[in-house]
Amino acid sequence: MSTYYYASGQKVELEPDEEHVAIDQAAAKEAGLDAKVSADSGTAVRAGAGFLVTPRSSLTPDIIQLLQEAGALQPVYRRDKAVIVAMPEVRVEFDTPDQRRKVMRFLSPNASDVSVTEDTTDRLVLRPVSGHGEDALDLANRIQEHAKPAAASVRFVQFVPKPKTTA
Repeated sequence: MSTYYYASGQKVELEPDEEHVAIDQAAAKEAGLDAKVSADSGTAVRAGAGFLVTPRSSLTPDIIQLLQEAGALQPVYRRDKAVIVAMPEVRVEFDTPDQRRKVMRFLSPNASDVSVTEDTTDRLVLRPVSGHGEDALDLANRIQEHAKPAAASVRFVQFVPKPKTTA
């Protein structure tokens, strides 16, 4: 199954980046794991938005397991040269009341899997109860494909790594 998101109504493919993990630094700290996963480790690719992107190989399997159990890991993807982290948040935008009704009807049977963090006449912000970016990506895609709002998009953090230079 391919991984994708929608931008301007078009499907955009993502490539899973199995070499890296994104660590929610607040969740790691809450679990007492912040000393095991710090941005000063020298292996971090990038830190920002409260997340640390680091090579999977820089963490032991035990630490990865503990981070997963704490809900502190999010998926990392690549698109062209960009590294992309899917956050556990979906923003849904409406142009018409009918679009809003369709989305609410779609969400109704899934209400226990989603929490609403913002609700206005022209926008909903949703968070999967699981706290996982993959679930947010899946939710945004299903909303876009079935309810057809003006937009349904996952919050992404993305950056383009600096090329390595040799002296």
